[in-house]
Amino acid sequence: MSAPPATEPTTAGAEALPAEHRWPVVVAMAGALTLFVLVDNDLRVVPAWIVAAVVVIGLVPLVVVNPHRLSRQTRWSRRLGILVAAFFAIMAQITVIQILVALVDGGADGLRMLLNAAGIWLVQVVVFALIFWELDRGGPVARRVEGVADDAPRHFRFPQQEEGEDPLHRWEPAFVDYGYVALTNMTSFSPTDAMPLTHTAKLLMGWQSLTGFAMLALVIARSVNTLG
Repeated sequence: MSAPPATEPTTAGAEALPAEHRWPVVVAMAGALTLFVLVDNDLRVVPAWIVAAVVVIGLVPLVVVNPHRLSRQTRWSRRLGILVAAFFAIMAQITVIQILVALVDGGADGLRMLLNAAGIWLVQVVVFALIFWELDRGGPVARRVEGVADDAPRHFRFPQQEEGEDPLHRWEPAFVDYGYVALTNMTSFSPTDAMPLTHTAKLLMGWQSLTGFAMLALVIARSVNTLG
């Protein structure tokens, strides 16, 4: 018997958890793109409509593959999902740097700059949640089907996974769980729920904490100066 195609996961005999819904990710991405587009043009090196167009074009085939639940994964869809997340994250990080420079400079309108900072802060939460969600243990499909990517590194350890590998207690995180990790890391500047296990996860969370702290400190300073 011939082996299954390399581009499709082998699921025969595997015990799968219920597949994740597609729509929490789509709604979060739509909200983040909307906030990103509303940021002032002079705070971006790439026009917002180009960033939005690239992200939407990248999401369309991913939605076609899994329109309702994330139950199928191919080699190209896996790579495309990571590329879309990485592209959006890089564009957001460039905007963060532009906003930090503008906050330090102090020449731009105070209220407008604070709104820009708040918007990109929320975008940061979504893009890091997306990256954590895509990278951890082979992605959303592989996490829930045994045998798809058993050799993929586990980047995070959640409290619910402390029950061990007993199938009766098996639990895997969904996008909302990674969203909570990204949100708390942006506000407390340290993990409060899931613990990073790999160098990749620690570097990503460290960078997110650093930019979140810098934005919060400068926003507070700018707010005090504006109110004064």
